[in-house]
Amino acid sequence: MITFEMKKNDEKPLEFAYDMRALSQSFFPEHPCEIKEREDWKEQEGYPLLCYFGDELFFHLDLPIGYDKNSVKAAVYRQFSEKANKTLPWGILTGIRPAKIPLRMLFEGKTKEEVRECLKEEYLVSKAKISLVMDVAEKEYEMVKDLDEKNGYSVYIGIPFCPSICQYCSFSSYDYKSYATKVDAYLEALEKEMAAFSLQAGERPLHTIYVGGGTPTSLNEQQLQKLMDMIQKHLDVKKALEFTVEAGRPDSITMEKLEILKRAGVTRISINPQTMKQHTLELLGRNHTVERVNETFWKARKAGFDNINMDVIVGLPEEDEVDFCNTMYKIHELDPDSVTVHTLVIKRASRMRREQMERGGEIHPEDTLIPIIQKASEDILRDYGYLPYYMYRQKNKAGTTRNTNQENVAYAKPGKECLYNTLIMEEWETIAALGSGGSTKYVIHEENRMERIENVKSVDDYILRIDEMIERKKKLWH
Repeated sequence: MITFEMKKNDEKPLEFAYDMRALSQSFFPEHPCEIKEREDWKEQEGYPLLCYFGDELFFHLDLPIGYDKNSVKAAVYRQFSEKANKTLPWGILTGIRPAKIPLRMLFEGKTKEEVRECLKEEYLVSKAKISLVMDVAEKEYEMVKDLDEKNGYSVYIGIPFCPSICQYCSFSSYDYKSYATKVDAYLEALEKEMAAFSLQAGERPLHTIYVGGGTPTSLNEQQLQKLMDMIQKHLDVKKALEFTVEAGRPDSITMEKLEILKRAGVTRISINPQTMKQHTLELLGRNHTVERVNETFWKARKAGFDNINMDVIVGLPEEDEVDFCNTMYKIHELDPDSVTVHTLVIKRASRMRREQMERGGEIHPEDTLIPIIQKASEDILRDYGYLPYYMYRQKNKAGTTRNTNQENVAYAKPGKECLYNTLIMEEWETIAALGSGGSTKYVIHEENRMERIENVKSVDDYILRIDEMIERKKKLWH
């Protein structure tokens, strides 16, 4: 057990307990962390911070009056780094949005050199990660600098059905065959929510539309056409800067569905193999072949799509660096417009996690291999002309018990970036989420804060409680 003890400060509460825990878990993932605010220290001068490793005093810091979070985090980081004899690539940046800080600094008028120096000296970020995050922040700056984010908005539309549930999936997804009799009712409820929201949004500029899931193309052709019709009816598709559909699984995509999407004005789709190794696809429960990936990609090109993303995952079961590089080379032969590189996340809700717990064993590569593969992916993609434009970190990575401190990164050819990805990750503008499991992000720029408005996750509850979901969103722009 690692325990922090700190004098209770009524004027400045312990706002960074989360960061202390994150740093502790990054250096010593096998040891739980506890934060204690000591009310009985009120009479003491200054603000002492004590850290115990079990019953033994680890270190003692005397915080100055007016102490700030980053200086305390940096001091704790140095103590942990010395004891663990290691450094963290992201330094004291513990959040999932590492590009948010440099992006904000660029908008404040800081030069690129000033931002880099701040990341190095104040946040203790490594040279390699500074290079990566600055590439992302600079691209994001160019993408959003001319947007009217205070009045504009984006829309996420959730289709929670899939052809089958992948081993690693932790989303609120439902097997299409099991829910086939409820899909039409779901679409009716979704249209009701979409119509009500459209009236509420009024003449505000719609920037992007993103249809995700689940797997939206798990809908049959008639249902997919109905979905596209309702979007065109209730949302100003023609004025939107971008319209993405996460087509996803190759085994759910037909030429007819691609033509439906194209006619509806969809400008960007994603076809996600995750790996190009057949044995791994079978392990994951993905009912398609590598050849089906290739066939589907070329069908999409034939249908007229000139902005196609492909997702791959680092750290899949029984895969090593050679397997991943082979996947990258096969994807290069297809020449997609963007590639998003994820690191395997084994979350509690996934089937893979449950089976791992039952076996009591590991199902992922050693975390020393993960950064090696990620670096290989970056080198390969840069060599092929792709540049990073979007990134985020997740807490439960492959190798949860030995925190790798790595990230998910999207790379694109110039001009083929996904604007929606940047807007939602940097929380740049209001994004209304329609459908079950949707989480609306209402950005209140005047107060520099954001509110979440959640929809229920259950498909059945969403259908039954659709009027309540509509009512919840009435706080938007009020």
